[in-house]
Amino acid sequence: MAKLVRAVLLLFITIQILSACSIDTTATTKSIKYENEKYKFILTLPSKWRDNYDVVELKHEDIMAFRFITKVGKGELFRVEVWPKDQWESKGIELTKIIHISKIGELGDTVYAFDTPTDVQYDPNNQKDKEQYTLLEQDVEQIKASFEVKK
Repeated sequence: MAKLVRAVLLLFITIQILSACSIDTTATTKSIKYENEKYKFILTLPSKWRDNYDVVELKHEDIMAFRFITKVGKGELFRVEVWPKDQWESKGIELTKIIHISKIGELGDTVYAFDTPTDVQYDPNNQKDKEQYTLLEQDVEQIKASFEVKK
């Protein structure tokens, strides 16, 4: 009887191991490449961001901004800004002393900056908004570090 129980248990464990090995997890664990061909930059986002963010483009004067926002609640997590170098030198450097903005790259006459919000970006009374924002916000520094200029 003990041998039969042991054999059934061994068979059960073997089936579990084989089942686990056959599951394709690449779709859920593969990071996301955000590539902007026009402005020549790349970011790597964690897989948990898949279907949880949108990118909204804004233009103010000659500065292009790409706002990365949550799908739920539309809270801004960060933005990548593309500045003409002369404007960065006359206005952007001064902004680094006032708000959460920093230069993260340069290509020719273009400066890339990374900006994070200074206020709460979700409704504190909406638990779903807060949870999604908090889940994604913890990756912002890692995403910033992944920034690449595409030459």
